[in-house]
Amino acid sequence: MNPPHDILTTTDVFLTLAGQLKVSRYTNCGLDHIVLNLNETATPLPSPSPGLRLKYLAIGRGIQNYTCPTAPANSKDFVAEKPTAVGAVATLYDASCAIGSDQKFLHTLPNFLARVMMESIDLAATFAGLTNPTARGAVLGVHYFTNTSSPFFDFRLGGGTEWINAKKVASVPAPTSNVDVPWLKLDYDVGLGIQEVYRVHTSNGGAPADCDGLHGPFQIGYAAEYWFYG
Repeated sequence: MNPPHDILTTTDVFLTLAGQLKVSRYTNCGLDHIVLNLNETATPLPSPSPGLRLKYLAIGRGIQNYTCPTAPANSKDFVAEKPTAVGAVATLYDASCAIGSDQKFLHTLPNFLARVMMESIDLAATFAGLTNPTARGAVLGVHYFTNTSSPFFDFRLGGGTEWINAKKVASVPAPTSNVDVPWLKLDYDVGLGIQEVYRVHTSNGGAPADCDGLHGPFQIGYAAEYWFYG
């Protein structure tokens, strides 16, 4: 059964999180000794480089942007066209306290949050941040593209100092569904404090097979885990 999209239900998920994981707060938990499992895809992504440590663990919730031709030469050719990816926009929510003694609960969050209105998530995340007002809030930062091929992650919005303009170095299909965007490894191009980024456990956001019925720009919602190393 698909989870309901209303604000009360979404907030309830955040409220029960601490009880399920036996933690006293929702944000800013330690990440020492947390290891990213890259063996869930047919071809694993490359491992993090030696000497790096996990600095942030986030759930990104946002949209993948695509475009299709607006003036096809004829309808047959138009249907044959494939959508072109033109970036993404997402809010990065702190998931450091969702990992618990294992990672099973964490990995359920993208699939759940991909179906929830972003306004509902923002409200629940705001409440979660209030449970630990001395720490950083539930929103770590934002993700967008500076051009169609340059993913940018900015933690300054959430009170951090780190940012990275990254470049894709590896991509593998999501293991569960072709409607999920691929898993990625991104490397440093320019930035501060972050060297490598992983997008894993993705939910939705994949492009349609062709442009049938689609004209110009369009968006598809998605959610994913983001692991940041520096």
